[in-house]
Amino acid sequence: MEISSNVGGRQPIKLEEDRVRSHATKGSLMAKILVVEDEKAHQLIIRKALDGRHEVVVADGFQHALDLLPQSNWDLFLLDIMLPDGDGFDLCSRLRADRKFDRTPVMFLTSKQNVESKVLGFRLGADDYIVKPCDPAELNARIEARLRNASKSLETMNFTEGDLTFQFDRQKVVALEGENSECHLDLTPLEFKLLYFLASHRDHAFSREQIIKEVWGEGTNVLERSVDTYVAALRRKLDTRGQYIRSVHGVGYKFTVDSRSLKSAS
Repeated sequence: MEISSNVGGRQPIKLEEDRVRSHATKGSLMAKILVVEDEKAHQLIIRKALDGRHEVVVADGFQHALDLLPQSNWDLFLLDIMLPDGDGFDLCSRLRADRKFDRTPVMFLTSKQNVESKVLGFRLGADDYIVKPCDPAELNARIEARLRNASKSLETMNFTEGDLTFQFDRQKVVALEGENSECHLDLTPLEFKLLYFLASHRDHAFSREQIIKEVWGEGTNVLERSVDTYVAALRRKLDTRGQYIRSVHGVGYKFTVDSRSLKSAS
């Protein structure tokens, strides 16, 4: 394949209190990067280059990458182009068509150095195109720059679902009350993280285990029933909008906004 040196609605929420990353992570924080590269030697080079700086997960093919996509809130994608069961161009195109990842930084790291490939990569929505071999220091600098730019972009962007608007810069949720009034919901940092996570993955059902992993973080000692407790508290604070958070039998919870829930919330 290629290379010579070298990522869960949007993501866990960036809060001032605990500095949890949002959809894109600031350069000083650990980002979760999905690397799509089939050659073992190149995988090792990439891992070594990013070791200690970011969390790196490697997919060794096109289908493997597709399988990993829904398993986390990725902060950046680093794609090889020539894969044994597909190509990086197609994967980039799919990412840009996916509402969950349409703003997540995508970088190509490939041995294809012709101008046509570079132009196609950028036209498909890539944020950067690096030709192998690449110096590890340069790769790290480029990744940090993309994460930094993505973080700045998200901090000034409001995200709206139904009649709820998430203000990233202030870490607040504003609910529309009638045509010309609004109210700020009194949420704790953890309640904000939970509500944001569910709302940013609208109509996607998550198990309690998945919610704990994405909201509380891996390795935390949190019981699954704690999720039920926080969901119940959120529903009370959301009042009539509490039905946005639906229980999914045998699975867990999802955030859904439809004509019925909008009518009840108004």
